[in-house]
Amino acid sequence: MMDRLSPPFNTHVLGDVTGQETVQDGTSYLPASRRTKKDHIIVPQADTEFLSGELLVNRINAVQDWLWICGRPMPPRPLHHQVSLSREIIITENPGLHLLWSSKRIFIKPLPSWLLDPEFWRVYILNDASLAQCARGFLFSYTALIAYESDFRLAHDKGLIPSPVTWDSWKDLVSEVLQNHDMAMVNARYWYGELRLDRLNTVYRFKGSVFRGYSKVTGHSDYKDLIADNFAILATLLGYVVLILSSLQVGLGVDRLLESTAFVNFSYGFTVFSILAPVIAGFGIFVVILIMFASNWLVTKKYEERRFKEMGVEPYWRNKSGKERTASVRKRDTSRSKSSDVV
Repeated sequence: MMDRLSPPFNTHVLGDVTGQETVQDGTSYLPASRRTKKDHIIVPQADTEFLSGELLVNRINAVQDWLWICGRPMPPRPLHHQVSLSREIIITENPGLHLLWSSKRIFIKPLPSWLLDPEFWRVYILNDASLAQCARGFLFSYTALIAYESDFRLAHDKGLIPSPVTWDSWKDLVSEVLQNHDMAMVNARYWYGELRLDRLNTVYRFKGSVFRGYSKVTGHSDYKDLIADNFAILATLLGYVVLILSSLQVGLGVDRLLESTAFVNFSYGFTVFSILAPVIAGFGIFVVILIMFASNWLVTKKYEERRFKEMGVEPYWRNKSGKERTASVRKRDTSRSKSSDVV
């Protein structure tokens, strides 16, 4: 059983061990830039804010009790198995999308170099319980994803693991991680492996995010596609309605059915329904899309106003109107001065 204040491994898989000063600084492992929560682009630092964005899965933890709907409490299947399921491996740097799948795609976050350095764990990760649990769970998921040498080759081809890592060093690291592994010490999200993104979206819609769900990475790219898909579903339902109407029409030509009051009443009611339902459904689709458009427009305008204030700039249309007002004032003052000269 491993100590909570010790890294899950001591094997160095990145080749030459970096100096203590490099580890203390941490910047050699970090990306070139990062986006803050307010969408500012800055030079990353090995601090809690950066590591939280790289490791924490708070949105999945918020619906932890519902994850049984989205997947099974089992480690993810290896990469070669994902390929055999005809799933395309999509690279994501968002930990909240790691191991989520939809249709023929599965999202996987690459294993960062800093997570393969035991000294980095000691300096930056282990002093924060939440970061340590997520880091242990994320690393454990890779012990399942890269089980065979074929998985290792796939991981290298897809850029999922750092290039200095060799197959022999990877086996040594995995062996050490699994010998010291304890599921009670990993984040609860990693009690589950692959999660269905469509079902996770449904859970979030049920919990209140009706229009956005959990993630829109598999959603419609624009309103045109959204309208087309909804009306395609409506057209399919109408095709079924037409078949029923045709059957009812044939039935009304049969004397035995024509004498049945219940059948005649049903035929009458269903005929009225088939006339009104498409109009109501079509109107409902447009209302929902209009609400989505209005909601997105309001959110975008509020975000735009806040961003301009944070950036310290004025929108170009305000500058334009200001220049026009200034020009009109100058023109009016000039005309007044000429009039006074004539007088």
